[in-house]
Amino acid sequence: MISMQFAMKVQVTHMEKSINSIQIDALKELINIGGGNAATSISEIIDEPVNMRVPVIDIMDYEELYSTVMAEDKPVYAVMNQVYGDAGGIFLFSLTHEVVKTMTAMMLPKDIEVTSELEQSAIIELENIVVNSFLMALSKEINYNMLSSVPQLTIDMFGSIISSLYMEMGQFDEQLLIIKNEFLYLGDKIDASLYFIPYEGTLEKIFKSMGV
Repeated sequence: MISMQFAMKVQVTHMEKSINSIQIDALKELINIGGGNAATSISEIIDEPVNMRVPVIDIMDYEELYSTVMAEDKPVYAVMNQVYGDAGGIFLFSLTHEVVKTMTAMMLPKDIEVTSELEQSAIIELENIVVNSFLMALSKEINYNMLSSVPQLTIDMFGSIISSLYMEMGQFDEQLLIIKNEFLYLGDKIDASLYFIPYEGTLEKIFKSMGV
């Protein structure tokens, strides 16, 4: 079983913590569609069936991120790319070294010699599939033009990566919206996390375009 957590950073300062159940349900539907598209694409690449379970959404304080999702001092592989267009932000795909090994075994042919370069390529490819599948579903729903930059991989402490992103963006908010998806694949399990940190006003624009 492949278990992936998709976490969307919420602009609670500007939204005044007013996300309601209708908005959450709308996000669930979009993540479900995007995740289904991602599972189909991954299945085609590895020539094995990959299925997805319906996501569950939770709200978490920012400080809980370190203690609940990933310890602040724990090194991770993180793939990041920026979203441009009518609405923007930054995606961050985060996973531990142990998970990298399992994921690489899923993504690459069984008889190939795995190198660090191939591991990194597999991570980047998976993140690219997931992010673009979500963006395609979102763009189609709200008729927005949203494109992602070329993914970049970094290996560092999770807290350092997140802090650097917030410093670069010049914003810090109090809560996280955690969207958990489960992908099923040959009994294997991979725990990863995808975070979306929106630019100011992005989520308001998305919800308004969705009519919720």
